[in-house]
Amino acid sequence: MENRRQTATGTSKAFERKPYIKQEGERPQGYRKFQPRDDRFQPRNNRFQDKDERSPRRNGTYQPKNDRFQPKSRFTPKGRNFKPWEKDNRPRIVSDMQVTEGKHRGKYLQSTTSQKIRPTARRIREVMFRILFRRVRAGRFLDLCAGAGTVGIEAISRGAIIGTFVERSAKMCSFIRKNLESVGIKEGHGEVIEMEAVPFLKNAGKRRRVWDVVYYDPPYDANYDEVLNYFSRGVAIKPGGTLVIEHHAEMFFPEKFGVMKRWRVLVQGDTALSFYERK
Repeated sequence: MENRRQTATGTSKAFERKPYIKQEGERPQGYRKFQPRDDRFQPRNNRFQDKDERSPRRNGTYQPKNDRFQPKSRFTPKGRNFKPWEKDNRPRIVSDMQVTEGKHRGKYLQSTTSQKIRPTARRIREVMFRILFRRVRAGRFLDLCAGAGTVGIEAISRGAIIGTFVERSAKMCSFIRKNLESVGIKEGHGEVIEMEAVPFLKNAGKRRRVWDVVYYDPPYDANYDEVLNYFSRGVAIKPGGTLVIEHHAEMFFPEKFGVMKRWRVLVQGDTALSFYERK
């Protein structure tokens, strides 16, 4: 085997480690200079503190700022006095007969136990007022077929100037007055009228009274045609105002009738809300 590597015939000398000879002024590897106790946590050479004084980057894009560590916009606190560690002390909403938002949030309202009265669910009220937030605030609100007045009282709680409650039942009108008093709404902000919807709209048309938002919530078996006839002429609704009709989800309402034009439909279970705007 001529090409095979031949082994060395003699044994190599034992490995000898050369002694390390320290040169004058040289520091051994791993050496750290002792720092006083006050300065031992400070970075050496001030590489963080003196960064602004360094020369700019090669591409010239480095611009030192004094407020380098400002949080991004999506992390900014919600308010000036916002404290995330504090709990929300607002009243919890657990019943349909509570005001869901506003200055009267959490207050309970009285109502009858009759099956003929169908109060608007709090989930529907929350979604509706989120949609109508800008229209309700500092506006006039008409609650037609008010029942116990839950929708109109919540509108006042959310910033409406005046709430008008129209109800044909004397018993329910007494509940509305008790609720206004228990919540703390003064007489000038809440107006209760015991009257049918059609005669009220007829008188409102003669007196030319208008509201920013009109909420119409009759019983599901009621006749809508006569009332919608007044709304088609713009009675009780100011130009640019909103009409909200609560009805069963299987009922059909036209997209346009008279001066009213539908711009949204909200369905929640068996209940639906149709939003119309007056031209």
